[in-house]
Amino acid sequence: MLMKLDNVSKIYQTDGPPATVLADISLDIDSNEFICIVGPSGSGKSTTLRLINGLMPPSTGKVYFKDKPMTGINLQCAMVFQNFALLPWLTVAQNITLGLEARNMPRTDAMKKTALYIDKVGLDGFEDAYPRELSGGMKQRVGLARALAIEPELLLMDEPFSALDPLTSINLREELLDIWADANLAVSTVVMVTHNIEEAVELADRVVLVAGRPGRIVANINVAIPRPRNKNSDAFTRYVDSIFSLMAEC
Repeated sequence: MLMKLDNVSKIYQTDGPPATVLADISLDIDSNEFICIVGPSGSGKSTTLRLINGLMPPSTGKVYFKDKPMTGINLQCAMVFQNFALLPWLTVAQNITLGLEARNMPRTDAMKKTALYIDKVGLDGFEDAYPRELSGGMKQRVGLARALAIEPELLLMDEPFSALDPLTSINLREELLDIWADANLAVSTVVMVTHNIEEAVELADRVVLVAGRPGRIVANINVAIPRPRNKNSDAFTRYVDSIFSLMAEC
């Protein structure tokens, strides 16, 4: 097992009564697994990602990475954000290199690593472009390359395709599966938050449904469809309909 959330809750202290966002979440994450977390807005999906990454501590419970309790940011994780989170005054290459330099990688090595992942995400020729010169899909490719360049074991993605047009989203989902399946790349495990149930069924080995306020895990659905998955197949439709029905009941 790569990671475990054990009876984790998250409570925010406010000027009024404390706000409980997550309650008693337990989740096992295995190596080489692709998990999608789905659920209604406000159910704590993004908070769950931040607990996994160590960006915030749980209020109760424990988070384990390789059987060891986490006490801070997990440097074996990398995050891809919905809003790209690029620094506008840096070029494509500089945005990608930034995380490597923050880890004190020698500049020559960092530039070689940056060039490798620029190629992996199809941004050759745009190394010196600034974010304002890029389309939404290209910006998200930069965000993905930046995350991959630090060669994490666990890639976390917070609604990475929701701001993109449908065709770009389809292309990036296919490329993401290729990257995840590439044995030559370090990342072996992906946990992604999405509102799109079809997207979750297309990508995931397992769909985790989080619902309620505070959020709780109400279902774990193993998607037993071979890849590549045909969205028009009866099996695909059954999974989508089943998850929709479970969400409607929450």
